[in-house]
Amino acid sequence: MKPLFEKVPIGERDSFLFRSFSMPQIDAPWHYHPEFELTYIQKGNGKRFVGDSVENFSEGDLILLGSDLPHFWRCDAPTERENVEDVEWLVIQFPIEFVKNVLKNIPEFHQITRLLQRSERGLHFEKSVSKLIGRKMAEMAGLSPIKSLFLFLEIFDILSNDDEVRTLAGENYQITANRAETDRMKRILEFTVENFQKEISIDQMAEVAHLTTSAFCRYFKQRTRKSYIDYLNEFRISHARKLLIDSSSSVGQIGFECGFNNLSNFHRLFKRQTGLSPMQYSKLYKKVGG
Repeated sequence: MKPLFEKVPIGERDSFLFRSFSMPQIDAPWHYHPEFELTYIQKGNGKRFVGDSVENFSEGDLILLGSDLPHFWRCDAPTERENVEDVEWLVIQFPIEFVKNVLKNIPEFHQITRLLQRSERGLHFEKSVSKLIGRKMAEMAGLSPIKSLFLFLEIFDILSNDDEVRTLAGENYQITANRAETDRMKRILEFTVENFQKEISIDQMAEVAHLTTSAFCRYFKQRTRKSYIDYLNEFRISHARKLLIDSSSSVGQIGFECGFNNLSNFHRLFKRQTGLSPMQYSKLYKKVGG
């Protein structure tokens, strides 16, 4: 199965493309494109995949993606406390040529071009900035081309001055449009998402990646700077954190649903990652959420 190359429909007379979406799911699979992309989640939650990064996303999530960086968003199934609602998100996409031919040739845009260079591994912005940017992106709908361009520059000027921006993909993640390599990581991520609640062996993952066991271990650590087992446990704990907030299931049941057959191991790994026991985490965040 080949990874999807997305053809972004930017008009010949347009510098960028703005679109808003409202659907039951974010329907784009694991894909890449040469255009830069700024995505803001207005409503919805789930898992966000950017290169080798897998994190939870929710309302207010703001991500800047560099050229040819593989990505996709996977929405969570509603929990017993949630109603089924459409996911809503806003997207700005623009070609490399706009950066090379316009932004790089104007000295006043130096900070913006530096931001775009940093986005090759994906950038995540904190809520203090993202909500402001989300409001400004929403204002783009219906604006004239000139006013949209001014607002585009204002948005990226704000982002370029954000000191709390965080890189997503690991330093050793190879940004490439090589289809074989992109497909290999895609298979690894998809298998993990589909099977993390079950026992997963390194031999299984090596088979998924079409590598020997030792070659898979080297490959994964070179790409992510962590072993696959560490990565899998982080993924499971990330899912457990969401369930501890959104579900009324017991701690033991949540640990089991996240692939931990040993409850003491679940407690130990959870505390190592969060600094809290699962019960402490649940009580703290449910108290904060009212």
